Amino acid sequence: MKIRTRFRHDRESFLKDESGAVMVIAAFALIIFLTVTSLVTDLGLRYYQKSRLQNAMDAAALASVTSLPDKARARVIALDYVQKNGFSTDSVVIEFPQDGVIRVRDTFECQTLFSGLFSGDKMRIEAHAAAKYLQKNMSIDFDYLMFHGAESTFNLNGDFREVAGAIFGNGNIRVTTNDAAIIQTIVSARQVGFYNNMSHRPDVVEHAAKQAMPDWDEMIMSIAPVAEEEHFTAEHTHLSPNASYLYVYNGDTNLQNIISYSPGSVICHGSLSTGYNSTAFMYVRGNLYVDGDFKPQCPVYVTGDLYVGGDLNPAWGMSVTVNGNAYVGGSASFSAGTTIGGELYTGGDLTLRNGSGTYSFGKVHCMGDFSSTTAWGAQVTVKSTTSVYGKLTLGGGGRNILKDDVYVWGNGYNNNDEVMLLNGYLNLRGDVWCGRGKVAFGGNGDCDIHGFVYSLGSIETRSGGDISLNGCMIAEGNIAIGGASHTYNDDGATLSLYSRNGNVTLGSQGSALNMWGIVYAPKGDIKISTDGLHIYGSLVANTITCNIGSGFYIGKNDRTLPFAKTIRSAALVE
Repeated sequence: MKIRTRFRHDRESFLKDESGAVMVIAAFALIIFLTVTSLVTDLGLRYYQKSRLQNAMDAAALASVTSLPDKARARVIALDYVQKNGFSTDSVVIEFPQDGVIRVRDTFECQTLFSGLFSGDKMRIEAHAAAKYLQKNMSIDFDYLMFHGAESTFNLNGDFREVAGAIFGNGNIRVTTNDAAIIQTIVSARQVGFYNNMSHRPDVVEHAAKQAMPDWDEMIMSIAPVAEEEHFTAEHTHLSPNASYLYVYNGDTNLQNIISYSPGSVICHGSLSTGYNSTAFMYVRGNLYVDGDFKPQCPVYVTGDLYVGGDLNPAWGMSVTVNGNAYVGGSASFSAGTTIGGELYTGGDLTLRNGSGTYSFGKVHCMGDFSSTTAWGAQVTVKSTTSVYGKLTLGGGGRNILKDDVYVWGNGYNNNDEVMLLNGYLNLRGDVWCGRGKVAFGGNGDCDIHGFVYSLGSIETRSGGDISLNGCMIAEGNIAIGGASHTYNDDGATLSLYSRNGNVTLGSQGSALNMWGIVYAPKGDIKISTDGLHIYGSLVANTITCNIGSGFYIGKNDRTLPFAKTIRSAALVE
């Protein structure tokens, strides 16, 4: 009984001692737990604030770098984005370590939640970001120099010189070129056959997987000129008789005694004509306003604007000079020596009818046909845009200079008609848009065309002189490049041809045809029938037909194409 009692007592004493130790251990464990919790919490807070600051620095750098090289503006934008992300700009440092690079950095102290119990009550957070503005030209980098998309046999015949790359055909490829031909690689979906004794046999890959026609439509069409019928038919603002007139004529008037000089504006409420005098001017210092037809039989000089409600038909050889704008409600015909300093608007046809002299217009908007075919040898200059609702025909042995865009709707014509014929010597420094029919360049002189040409019909160039092209020709129908001599080898110049639904023919006689770019007829045929054709780029079509003369060469294009998209991006470099 005593032993049992003693054992119970010792057990109770031990348990009491053990409970005290547990309390001590629990206290230490709680301290450790609170310490770890506080550290984890403050570390999480630090990570959160660091992320916020880093995001602010990234945003500031990326937003401001696009303003370079304007460093002042870049600095303002960077500070603005720091504030937008919720931070003060007091300690922000902005640097420009090299051209095209901006670095934004900041440091701030963040209040701790628990760590202050064990160390300082603040923690230091730093972040920085540097960005660079990148520009990259994305051109067509195609695997094949010649691509025959159809499963028909691709016949490679003619007097080849070299194909400095690969050829692909979804059908068989039949090679019957001359012995000296050099072809690097031939890839075919089926078989390749050689029917000559080529000294250099190319590498051949047979039974290759079929490939779909590449779709470059959206990329190329992004540069095509655009116009709608409303561009031509929208109501035109014409001149109104709102000036103070020195001479007023009521009804139809025939001025037998020509107004040799009027110190003010003239208005005629009817038709106006003059007596014949080739040496004296009808000189109007101001505006000339005629409600009806205007038929001067002497040279006319107007320092202001000219308004003719009907037709304007000067006598043969009589020039018209208008320093301002000219509005003709009907048709207008001019002789050599005519100059319109501003815009010429005609509600009907515009005809340049004689002489080897000059015609100069600031801008042309013609609601009928615009023709100079009878003005052989004349030089026609349009300094701004040319818009013709009907047909445009510039011809002769003179030089046609179009310094801006040309728009032709082709009203009254169909796709079999030559709706735009730019004949003779031509210097064009703008884009061309044609609503229907055929666009034709050349024929009686050299052509120098720098711009983009788009036709809802067809496009062709003709023999008669050198043709220098730089840009891109796009047609819904066929494209035919022909002529005695074609050069496309200006420094950096490129020429690409895209027939959306038709064929492309490359043919010339005489000297070489050189071009950098692509020829693309995804639904049609590319027909090669020329001597000395040198192409730096790719021929891509449903079919390719070769009847090649001497010296054919095709290699890689090393020039930037006009439809190659420039990708501009800001990238973080730190």
